[in-house]
Amino acid sequence: MRFLTCAVLLPFVNNPVCNISSLSVHSVKYADIPSCVALRTETLGSLVIGRPPPYPGYQEDQISSIRDDLANKKNVYHLKVIDKATDDEIVAYAKWEIYEHGRPDLEGLKQPMDEVSKQVDQYGRLREAAHQYFCSRNGELGKHPHILLELLVTSSKHRRRGAGSLLVQWGLAKSEELQLPVFLQASAQGQQLVQNYGFETIDRVKFTLADYGLTGTELMSVMIRYPPKNEANEALICG
Repeated sequence: MRFLTCAVLLPFVNNPVCNISSLSVHSVKYADIPSCVALRTETLGSLVIGRPPPYPGYQEDQISSIRDDLANKKNVYHLKVIDKATDDEIVAYAKWEIYEHGRPDLEGLKQPMDEVSKQVDQYGRLREAAHQYFCSRNGELGKHPHILLELLVTSSKHRRRGAGSLLVQWGLAKSEELQLPVFLQASAQGQQLVQNYGFETIDRVKFTLADYGLTGTELMSVMIRYPPKNEANEALICG
């Protein structure tokens, strides 16, 4: 079964990448960054695992990081979904990373979390566990060419409207264009969003949040989706 995918345009044009009703996907601009960080913080707190609240300076750090991405990292795509019906409100936000030759930072991913980052709040042990989890998975997957969905959040006021799906479809279209697999690390909520797009779960880890000063559990899953074979390219090779 195939799913609707949006047309892929050049990443930094002003035209919308794809549309559903009043929703459309655009590249994030510098002026959008504070709103995207606010949406991320509202949805995930300062960490997807356990969602602890933001620590002092968290949002400023995130704003600085995105600014650096936009200025210097051509393989990183920050995307927003806006709603024309509500004055171009940003209703969803995602970060995609494309590694056509694998990750260049594999050695850095092997390094332990620095002490300063562990001391920003009382959740240092959770932050260290999350660092080890994400770095180990990204390091293993990063040995091979791939596309990574690093982050996707949707405003709680605008869920079940297709905004998150638009952002997923953008990455899947890139995957099919470049013939690269898509990886992601998803919480239970994230798994629900991508479950109908052909992703396969290849790893699961359950975090008992009481061990880190929070309540409940967080089930994280590494998921992969391989693109369908590009029949046009295959014909050129075989012909």
